[in-house]
This record gives sequence, C-alpha cells and structure tokens, in this order.
Amino acid sequence: MSAIGILGGMGPQASARLVELIVAQTPNFVSNPTDSDFPEIILLSVPVPNFISSESNMSKAKEILINRTKLLENSGSTINCIACNTAHLLLPDLKRVTKVPFLSIPALVANLIKKRKFKRIGLLATPNTLKSTLYDEAIGNSAVIVRPSRKLSEKTESLIFKQLNGTITIKEKENFRTMVDNFLEANNLDSVILGCTELPLIFGDSKDDRIIDTLEVLSEGLLSSIFNQ
Repeated sequence: MSAIGILGGMGPQASARLVELIVAQTPNFVSNPTDSDFPEIILLSVPVPNFISSESNMSKAKEILINRTKLLENSGSTINCIACNTAHLLLPDLKRVTKVPFLSIPALVANLIKKRKFKRIGLLATPNTLKSTLYDEAIGNSAVIVRPSRKLSEKTESLIFKQLNGTITIKEKENFRTMVDNFLEANNLDSVILGCTELPLIFGDSKDDRIIDTLEVLSEGLLSSIFNQ
C-alpha cells in the first residue's frame, strides 16, 4: 500500500489532528476496513523556529525541512504533504530534493472552490501566508480572495499562538466563530478558508459548507490519492 508522509510539528496539535482525520475518513474510501486496510502514515513532527510571523527564521526552517523531506523518502513515503499552510512557501524547495510527490493544500482548496463555484472567498491565516500569493496563484481568476482587516488579522494571529501554547479558552474559541461569521457577512463572502491548520482546531467542527477546513481538505486529498489511483 502507498505510504503517506507528513511533515508536521508546525504545530504539533494540527499534525496530530491530521492523522486522526486520515484514520476517521478511511471508511469513506474502504468499506468496513480492518487494520490492514488503513494507510501507512509516516509523521515527522519537526520542531522548527517560528516562521509563522517571522520571516527571519524562514532560512533555518527551510534547511531543517529539506533534511526531513529526504528522511521521509528514505522512510518509504509515496505521497507527501505539509500539515501547515505557511510552510507551503517552502514547497518548491522541498520538491527539488525528493522524487516523492507532494500534495499542496492551496491547490486542493482551489479545486474545492471551483467545484462548489464559490466566487468571493475570505482568507484567514498567518501574517506570512496573508502576505504571500500562495492562495492567489492556486485559485487564479476563478474567485476573488478577500483578506481580513489588520485588526482581525492580528486577533487571529494571537489566537493561533494561544492554541499552540495551550492557553486558549473556550470563550475565545466561541468568539473566533463569531469573528468568522461576521467576516463572512460583512464582506458578502461565499466561503472562508481557515488557512492555518491551527484555525480548524480553534473553530471546531462545522456542518457549514462555507467554512473550508484545510486539515479536512488535505486528509481527503491524501486518501483520494492513494485509494483512487
């Protein structure tokens, strides 16, 4: 069977959640699976310097992740991913050092947006992801991306770090859901991308198709790639 390679640790909670989602969603691809039907998963939870908001740490993070990408290939992975949106800024560098293909979160999200025919998309993410063109290039002209105000962006960043260090409260999580709803309505959006893999952990489960959980999208993409070959 194919083996899923995950570059994680950015942060560890999101990486662990991705593994949970892959296991939970496997029955959608295999009827009544037993142990041998679940995919092999190689998770490298990699401690890297904070580059969520600090570009100065990007070079060191790239060096570490390049080394771990080689380790994934040596470990037998056949499809790789990064359990972090911001780290996709380094994806071209990582692709150059391995023969194992990577699935891209922005590309998977772009396919979903086109499928659902969304036209106005909100993006909530880390400062470096918001400043980048990761999602702009993936989505192209099929939809308009609306970025948050500076105040909402700073509040979102604060909550991401609180989720990472375990200090976020239930009330703050409830407030974030309200913030997302207000962002949707105030900007007449068809959808909002939770473009940092910590944000779905803060937002919680949702039956609202307008909320794009990038961890769920990645999990489904990985499973589809190995079971629908």
